[in-house]
Amino acid sequence: MNQNKIMELVKDNDYLKNKLFFKGFILTDDLGIDGSGYPFFGNWIVTSIGSRYVLSVHPNQTFHVKTFGNDLTIGLVGHAYSPTDGAVDETSILDDLSQKYFERKQFFDVVNQLTGCFFLFVAGRDKVEFLSDALGLYSVFYAGLRDHIYITAHSNLLGDLLGLNEMPFVTKLKTCKTFKYFGNQLPGNITRFAEVWRLNPNHYGTTEGGKVRQLRFYWPHSLDMSSEEICSELIGLLQKTADAISKKWNRPALSLTGGCDSKTFLACVSHRYEDFLYFSYDSQPNELPDAQAAASICKALGIPHIFYKIPYEDEAFEQIEGVKDVLLWNGGDVRYNNPNDVRKRIYLDHVHDFDVEIKSWASEVGRARYTKRYNGRRRFGKKPTPRKCTTFYKFLFFNRVLVNRCDRVFKEYLEKFFEQDKERPIPWQDQFYWEWHWPSRDGVNLTCEQIYSNDITVPYNNRRVLELLLSACEEDRINDVIYTKIRDRLDRRIDQASMTVVDVNHTNKRAILEDLYYIFNRLLPY
Repeated sequence: MNQNKIMELVKDNDYLKNKLFFKGFILTDDLGIDGSGYPFFGNWIVTSIGSRYVLSVHPNQTFHVKTFGNDLTIGLVGHAYSPTDGAVDETSILDDLSQKYFERKQFFDVVNQLTGCFFLFVAGRDKVEFLSDALGLYSVFYAGLRDHIYITAHSNLLGDLLGLNEMPFVTKLKTCKTFKYFGNQLPGNITRFAEVWRLNPNHYGTTEGGKVRQLRFYWPHSLDMSSEEICSELIGLLQKTADAISKKWNRPALSLTGGCDSKTFLACVSHRYEDFLYFSYDSQPNELPDAQAAASICKALGIPHIFYKIPYEDEAFEQIEGVKDVLLWNGGDVRYNNPNDVRKRIYLDHVHDFDVEIKSWASEVGRARYTKRYNGRRRFGKKPTPRKCTTFYKFLFFNRVLVNRCDRVFKEYLEKFFEQDKERPIPWQDQFYWEWHWPSRDGVNLTCEQIYSNDITVPYNNRRVLELLLSACEEDRINDVIYTKIRDRLDRRIDQASMTVVDVNHTNKRAILEDLYYIFNRLLPY
């Protein structure tokens, strides 16, 4: 795939032209960018930010800006709301943040209360400070190049505008036969281009002299709370989240499966079932049990359930090859999409039953995923090492050159960006899962594929919610005890109607094999 092919593909196709870098943005002090040409085609909304910067936003994306102080502008691209104080309007949130900007602790306290998928920035005469949501589910990439700064939701947007070349290491990595295993992401916070980097969660970027630095503003930490206290506070927060969603959108719909995460949030909307829609889909055979479980739950609760049967054949969809290419390019020419996911995106793009999808991602951060992945392993050592991170990242056992190159990338990542709380740290593998796995894989997935069809909000994408989940004892996290307690307290019919559907990709045999790989790969000296 290359830029010329994409330009040729979209130039006379208005549908694909609109889907290129869909719901993206770029904030820059390079005032010479031509907004009438590729990839904007004169369609993006251009806003001057002070006298020095320009914000360009895709016409299907929402954004808000406010001027305050001495030539300062605060802006938010995407959506945010606060279950803590009930704020659901971005304008009021920006008002609050602008009043507290000069009191740094208070400013970040407000940021830490937010749920949503967003890019937040404050721009002045001399610098820009910027950050993303708790898990980086709305991706943010940046470059300081040629005395200018560039910040965007799509790394390939910068590659196209600036004529950047893919690093040979990335080319070798993504064409490796085993690259498709464990997710199509890159190690550390690198991109295809040596000049472009991904912003890490719990960090903010700051610009100075045409350069960009990342600084940590939040250290995930465990909370000294009992299981019952955790459960009670989670119920309160998630119910307030449901209240905020029902106020913010007219027709919110919960994407429901038979899995632990969506069933638990379903319980948290039990006080207002009538304010939400509930849907499932079947785009490949292994999704059908989830959809059937969801239908059984909704029937038991007496609430309507929408079932979308998505054709299994590519031939059922027009210009699907073009959509595949655009999705690939949006994802940085790295995130290859499964065929059923492409069909799903096209199908749901023509569904208008709801105005936001409630996706129960992110709670996996608190569910001891690496322990489950590696056959119940509970010992990962006290500190991360580059080799452990590489082992988590990819199956590269027979390509030691790539292993060592990934080791070097993770070494730099750990030295620059990985820092644990000094007094009450969470296990390092859980913090790594939060700060690396989710933004590098699922954040890019949401930004570059999921929101192709509809707006998405993620109720668990909140720092307090994540830390509450992570503060349960290890045994409870392994066995999803907190989730079961929440459902038991709020609506027992949910579990009575259907057994929890287990992820078919995480079999016992696979867990054993991955644990063996973890043991041997991290011990090899090269």
